[in-house]
Amino acid sequence: MYTQKKSIDNVHIVRERDRQRLRELLAVFALGLPVGLFLLLFTWQNLEVIRLGHEATRLQQNRKEIEQENKRLQFELDRLTALESVEKQAVKLGFAPADPQAIVMVSGAGVTARRVGAASGEKNQPSRQHDPRRAP
Repeated sequence: MYTQKKSIDNVHIVRERDRQRLRELLAVFALGLPVGLFLLLFTWQNLEVIRLGHEATRLQQNRKEIEQENKRLQFELDRLTALESVEKQAVKLGFAPADPQAIVMVSGAGVTARRVGAASGEKNQPSRQHDPRRAP
């Protein structure tokens, strides 16, 4: 058996478009595109909810840490400004209790001053301290 090759010339054949298949393809895209966009939006929304949940948890933890630090600092401030603590520090630094006769109370903007703790017979008199607003 011998095979003979017969040359086929398909140059003159023109392919026709199948209009029915084109309509079906467009219908699939027309229905598939909104469904795909919906699924993409749904996925993005869920990922954002998860991300925001993590961020909220992190911020709550951060707030809790800041509140604890604030309480610790407030306690430290109360401890350091307590009268006993201030007295101990003053004694450590070499301060002595003030003489009531040496205390000068300044009223207003520093215009008048009077002595506190003066003897009962003495009147409160203005002190002769230098006022920086007046010329020397």
